[in-house]
Amino acid sequence: MSTDRAPLSRDRVVEAALAVIDRQGIQGCSMRAVAGELGVEAMSLYHHVPGGKAEMLDGVVAVVQTEFVEGLHLTGDWRVDMDAFARAYRAALKSHPNVVAMIAARPSVAYRSSTTLVGALFTAMEDGGFPRDDALRAVRVLSRWTIGFTLGEASALEDGEQAAEFDEPLLVEVFSDIARGEDDVFEFGLEALLDGLEARLSA
Repeated sequence: MSTDRAPLSRDRVVEAALAVIDRQGIQGCSMRAVAGELGVEAMSLYHHVPGGKAEMLDGVVAVVQTEFVEGLHLTGDWRVDMDAFARAYRAALKSHPNVVAMIAARPSVAYRSSTTLVGALFTAMEDGGFPRDDALRAVRVLSRWTIGFTLGEASALEDGEQAAEFDEPLLVEVFSDIARGEDDVFEFGLEALLDGLEARLSA
């Protein structure tokens, strides 16, 4: 065993778990698999993640959320910031597609890891004239929509290949549109959401 290996730590365990999940999916992420990634015995991981696999997976969600939050620069303009938030979030989730379902299943961990960002978005929306309740719900809706959209992207690309299998013209049209990719659909949905919020503000 190498003597110059970095000391085992919670951060290293979580990073190794993320690497395993990126390659093999959540189903391939066991304590033994992560230990193998680090070149240690599985039992040694529990010194750093006493809660075992559940704590380790919470850590993975927190890492992905934190990296995305730290790389996002807000302006204080609610529409600009909400637009930037959705785009940056989608990019982060697409970098770790196997983590998206984990984030959806661990909303409390995701929100705790992005409190600073969420608070800034609330403030920008309130400064723009939205009531606090509307600001809170708007951020939640945009976050959930982005997660759900990204979660569906991989299967949508696979579904797009099926267009030629249908005789029904409407289905051919739908699946042909899917085959063209999801970027235009994301742009359409994001603009529709933000336009709806702007219309609500001016109503």
